[in-house]
Amino acid sequence: MSINKKRLKVLLYGNFFGAYRSQNLVKYLLDAGYRLSIISPEFYYERGEKKDIISKMLRVIFSAYYLIDLFLKAALADVIYLLPLNSELIRPVVWASRLFKTKLVVEMYISAYDTLVREKQEVPIDSAAAKKLWRDDVLALSAADHIVHLARYELNYWKELFNITLVKDNVWIAPLFCEPVLTRLSYSAVRGDRLRICWWGTLIPSHGISNILKALQILHADGIPFSCQLFGIPPKGREQLAEDCRDEIKALGLNDLVSLRKDLTFGDSSLPEYLVNNCDLALGLFGDTEKAGATIPNKLIEALTLGIPSLTMTTSSLEEFFDLEVDLWTCETTPEAIASTMKQISAQTIYQVDWIKTKEKVTQTFSVENYCQTIGEVLNNAATNIVHNR
Repeated sequence: MSINKKRLKVLLYGNFFGAYRSQNLVKYLLDAGYRLSIISPEFYYERGEKKDIISKMLRVIFSAYYLIDLFLKAALADVIYLLPLNSELIRPVVWASRLFKTKLVVEMYISAYDTLVREKQEVPIDSAAAKKLWRDDVLALSAADHIVHLARYELNYWKELFNITLVKDNVWIAPLFCEPVLTRLSYSAVRGDRLRICWWGTLIPSHGISNILKALQILHADGIPFSCQLFGIPPKGREQLAEDCRDEIKALGLNDLVSLRKDLTFGDSSLPEYLVNNCDLALGLFGDTEKAGATIPNKLIEALTLGIPSLTMTTSSLEEFFDLEVDLWTCETTPEAIASTMKQISAQTIYQVDWIKTKEKVTQTFSVENYCQTIGEVLNNAATNIVHNR
């Protein structure tokens, strides 16, 4: 296939982490004909399989060569694009972009500070590491010529969190999207005499698992027939959270109704293939944190892409993309509110949702095509600014 090469030179900088978003970014840039170079710092400093003395010596000697590589290529590039999930690498990127007057595009995806310090609590809030994450996130958001992010509402939340100003014209919204396999699956579960409830995700307190379990205890006490499967794993280094969840299930008297599983995943498609045939209701996020109220949960977009009836917490962030009284079910985060809504769902007295229409809306809005279109607009804007600034 013949590809017309574009003049714009784009330097991608950052580690990939197996991110589906980054994979599609690279594919789009190659297919569109941009002149592309990639620097992945971990390639230089992480140990590989080779154990010979020469490889070990060279890894030590050249462990910081990626910085030299960055400045050499930044001098030739028109645009430096910081890949998603790499805000901790922002400092040398800003230096290089300023030195060579190269346009800087930053795709945050998450705030490392908000996620690791405030939500997952993996980094102590008063530690030097937390302060560095704060500074890196602030610099990434403040120094970028163009910011690409999932939702405007979350960016506004970060503005308040970090006390910074963002220029509206520099912000580009490219929502979440799922792998194509999800759009090809068809929801076909047949409702029986009990409500089959499912939840999936990371077992962290801010996801609201405790609120969900307490709501299920209310359902059980009120004689509502149901079963619930939690497909959850704890974050690395916090395996105790899985035991805590099992202990809470037992303490609430839900052992016969709620199971915690980790045998099915989205990675090999076993979980979505199971869900479309065995789930009557998918649960989203019910956390009580600021972050929970500011984000669009991945699990919600996955569920709606599969066409599964879904219930999640009521938030203003959802209103950026959804009509909350038409497209899905929402409620407050208290166990009582969750239980009350699930009772209505079980009795089929809740307002009706056309889940096929919702799936169509989601697959159009939260799509790879939208993402690629946005990236194209960002780079076209960057190219125009470069020409005007000559």
